[in-house]
Amino acid sequence: MPFRQLVALGLLCALLPLHHGAPGPEGTAPDPAHYRERVKAMFYHAYDSYLENAFPYDELRPLTCDGHDTWGSFSLTLIDALDTLLILGNVSEFQRVVEVLQDNVDFDIDVNASVFETNIRVVGGLLSAHLLSKKAGVEVEAGWPCSGPLLRMAEEAARKLLPAFQTPTGMPYGTVNLLHGVNPGETPVTCTAGIGTFIVEFATLSSLTGDPVFEDVARVALTRLWESRSDIGLSLIGDIDNAMRTFLNYYTVWKQFGGLPEFYNIPQGYTVEKREGYPLRPELIESAMYLYRATGDPTLLELGRDAVESIEKISKVECGFATIKDLRDHKLDNRMESFFLAETVKYLYLLFDPANFIHNNGSTFDAVITPYGECILGAGGYIFNTEAHPIDPAALHCCRRLKEEQWEVEDLMREFYSLKPKRSRFQKKTMSSGPWQPPTGPGSLSSPENQDQAREKSAKQKTPLLSCPSQPFTSKLALLGQVFLDSS
Repeated sequence: MPFRQLVALGLLCALLPLHHGAPGPEGTAPDPAHYRERVKAMFYHAYDSYLENAFPYDELRPLTCDGHDTWGSFSLTLIDALDTLLILGNVSEFQRVVEVLQDNVDFDIDVNASVFETNIRVVGGLLSAHLLSKKAGVEVEAGWPCSGPLLRMAEEAARKLLPAFQTPTGMPYGTVNLLHGVNPGETPVTCTAGIGTFIVEFATLSSLTGDPVFEDVARVALTRLWESRSDIGLSLIGDIDNAMRTFLNYYTVWKQFGGLPEFYNIPQGYTVEKREGYPLRPELIESAMYLYRATGDPTLLELGRDAVESIEKISKVECGFATIKDLRDHKLDNRMESFFLAETVKYLYLLFDPANFIHNNGSTFDAVITPYGECILGAGGYIFNTEAHPIDPAALHCCRRLKEEQWEVEDLMREFYSLKPKRSRFQKKTMSSGPWQPPTGPGSLSSPENQDQAREKSAKQKTPLLSCPSQPFTSKLALLGQVFLDSS
């Protein structure tokens, strides 16, 4: 849930009564198949309206049936909606959009862009679509998932964000110019999400490309954020009972207005002035999907039903779905944010589609051959980034060995052959990957140079890195893919 909701979590639990929801139509629970089709229809009404009236702009303006650029100028809604197309089963449109994006999106533009939003929507959306390409029937190039046009686009976009991390703390600025870098006088004020969420996209990018600079900057930022944390903490991880109680309290607020206001005054039991709107955010629906996977409680399907009914009744217009400007009178605003297609509709559909491939329990998978050997993909356990773009964690091991693993093998081979330690080509590439250097001080990560010095020091130690019981050397030892024979 967003930070603004987490702050009020304790008060909501204490002051709002629990509400277990009304039964479904005719006293039955909502029919998942029926609402899957309703959600799919919602998606295509919004998606087709964007294509017909707003593309190539970032977002649709549903009240005036036109488009405008918001977070950049790179057809944001199309990128954000791409993996949702596959989750809904539309492989042909997924394939078409991949071609459209390659031909139309350019990040070398003079635009001030949000570092956070560009990362979660653009970088995350492109990485997710890249990893799902084979499942969508796209003819992937040799070496996939370690290469591909969408991966190169994601890398290009991420490199435009790297100047934002050039700060004394390593925590990034909020805005960067995609052509010129950070503007002079850029405010150092940022939010926790704008610091901590980069690790998902940037670590994935480093794993797929072999360039550690992305993961390095994200880890430093996350470390510095952790060092600055308050004493409140988040102690609710895995606490299903309290999560369900909190969800039901939020559901009570939803049923009061037909949506969830941006701010809610608990003592007065009403909205907060100037924050009465609901821009079709996904967080409560996202919570319902996760809780339903954990509990199977039909109350969670009732929230999904209510969300479909209220959004269609209140927000649907001729050209898409409009932000609800004021939940008190259901006045509308002329905007449909891209996260409506990336998150809200996606989570609603997944709530009503328990057999979707995203929910895979590992019973099925794809085996692909990469330059680094066989790799297993699509076995489930997807990690959603902040914008609900699913990342396959198995892909993180497809394209490169961890640096420490490679160093261990290299040192073992040098010791075995009594070779003088020297820096490998891999390390040289790592050290020349970009101009960024991690900030020094408490909590900073070791730079590649410091890691190299540590390795040189370790290599001078007499104690061997690995030892094995004495045995006839007619056998062979295989370690991390390296095979040693007595005849070698």
